[in-house]
Amino acid sequence: MRDPDDIRVLVPVAVLEGQVIPDQMIRLLSQSTVVLLAYHEIPEQTAPEQAREQFESKARIELEDLVEAFEATGAAVETHLVFTHDADQTIERIAMDADCDAVLLPNPAPTIDRIIVPVKEDINIETISKVVAGIGRDQDVEITLFHAVENDDAVPGGETLLDSLVGKLTTLGLDQKKLSRSVVVAQKPLQALIDGAADHDVVVMGEEEPTIRGRLFGETSERVAEQTVGPVLVVRRTLRSEEESESN
Repeated sequence: MRDPDDIRVLVPVAVLEGQVIPDQMIRLLSQSTVVLLAYHEIPEQTAPEQAREQFESKARIELEDLVEAFEATGAAVETHLVFTHDADQTIERIAMDADCDAVLLPNPAPTIDRIIVPVKEDINIETISKVVAGIGRDQDVEITLFHAVENDDAVPGGETLLDSLVGKLTTLGLDQKKLSRSVVVAQKPLQALIDGAADHDVVVMGEEEPTIRGRLFGETSERVAEQTVGPVLVVRRTLRSEEESESN
């Protein structure tokens, strides 16, 4: 049975394209179980078996170097090497099969001193809390809990929401001195988050329900990753939260 305190993070790497996981991010995940997905996206007309014969040796060398880097920090590591026609579909499948709590969208990270955690009422608070506490307990980091509201009247409700999250995080062993709260009034919450993330090094955010807008313009987490300078750690929805959403 899985340890309830175990945090499982999927780290997808385009293994033959020179993609690098920053050393600071590797250290941030040192208390996690890291599921390393080394993938190479191939043309539709190329069979995965053919690509494996051609590229597997080089890909495994790159993968072994990554394993060594994570294990050197104390992280437990599981590996997958996949040659795929659809990288996004593969990442989603491995995240589900490996029971991952979060997926890393890598960006450069010269330093990791400040983490911002945007909070919405409908995100998976329990898993968010578990992931944030797990990566923050043993790291010298400052963590900003962020919530955007539409008007001044909604500010007290936002503060109550963040207070509740502070309680969950401290119960999980995170030092309250590392935590600060920010409730902002914004008509464009995504832009407010991007602005707030400008002076932070990593964003930890909940995965949102799929929407038509998301399919057209990109999911919020992907848009944040594109418009911020640091990595984004996306906390996955749980099966329970998906079932509850479908029943409403």
